Amino acid sequence: MRVLITGGGTGGHLYPALAVAGLLRESDPECEILFVGTGEGLESKVVPRAGYPFRQITAVKWPRKVSLQGVKDIASLGKGYLEGMRVIKEFQPHAVFATGGYVSVPLGLAAARLGIPLYLHEQNSVPGMANKLLSRWAEVTFTTFPVDKGSFPAKANLIHSGLPVRREILNVDRQEGLRYFGFGPGILTLLVTGGSRGARTLNQVMLEIYQEIYSSKAAPPRLQILHLTGRTEYHQFIQEMDSLGIDTAQTGKLVIKPYLEEMEYGLAAADMVISRAGAATLAEITARGIPAVLIPYPFATGDHQLHNARFLERQGAAHLITEKELTPGSLLGEIEMLAGDSNLRQELADRSRGIGRPEAGNLIAGVLLKTGKKSLCHLPSR
Repeated sequence: MRVLITGGGTGGHLYPALAVAGLLRESDPECEILFVGTGEGLESKVVPRAGYPFRQITAVKWPRKVSLQGVKDIASLGKGYLEGMRVIKEFQPHAVFATGGYVSVPLGLAAARLGIPLYLHEQNSVPGMANKLLSRWAEVTFTTFPVDKGSFPAKANLIHSGLPVRREILNVDRQEGLRYFGFGPGILTLLVTGGSRGARTLNQVMLEIYQEIYSSKAAPPRLQILHLTGRTEYHQFIQEMDSLGIDTAQTGKLVIKPYLEEMEYGLAAADMVISRAGAATLAEITARGIPAVLIPYPFATGDHQLHNARFLERQGAAHLITEKELTPGSLLGEIEMLAGDSNLRQELADRSRGIGRPEAGNLIAGVLLKTGKKSLCHLPSR
């Protein structure tokens, strides 16, 4: 069987795709998988390291208004479509699986034109333009959250699957996570993350909190912190830490990293999380059942991060602070409340775990494998 997988730009599109790829390989070790993405997205670096072949095509943001740049973007989309047609004809996949992002559009349209079964995954509670467009030709559009049928074209076939998470996310235990960062077993661990690109506002607020709680040159004995700043924010963050006189080497309980590809260790170590509200992050948090304080990115398309966070808040699985409400005092208050109330942490953890869908990847991989078996008699083997 051959499966072409596309979607990327950010970890939110890429990591669910990698999770499905891993499950396909587990179920069928001879399954051939080809990832297609752009040279600028995260996928161009992560996919080859994960051991999958990678092809690059042209992809740009869908133009939203008439302009000279919009005309150029349409031309680039056309180029990407032709490149996608060429890749599909060469690889001859039995199915195409797309997880959103700009690159999904040319590949999805090419798959539809060539009659290749197309499957989509929509991560967010507000569907993106790529999946709204492609869903009318897709065999199935899988969704992370329950969505209103009116959010998609009438022809769309929707299945609420949840969002695939990598098996490693579920399998690493807390002790392994603590050892990975040199943390102690008897202390609460807080994970702070703004996603792969970072969150400047969250970083700035945490700087002020660190200045307060680390002013005595030692972390509070009841809390140890792993802070992922984002790659683009890291060097400035460290410089500002130094200017404030916060020496992480001396505190011993504050680990700061730009990014963590082995996120399974961070989640395994965490007793509570402060994060943005991207769908992939929320899927991993709920799969493990971790109490969370969510600070949605306010400029996400369709404000989808706010809708994602509100879904968890309504289920009693997380606390929500909008960026307008975010201050060092409001966030520190949430940290202290969670750190000081084990019953509250347990309640949030139970409800978070209750809405997690760790089986999502197996469901999607199973559908793709069934499609492949049906298609084997229609496409020539190479």
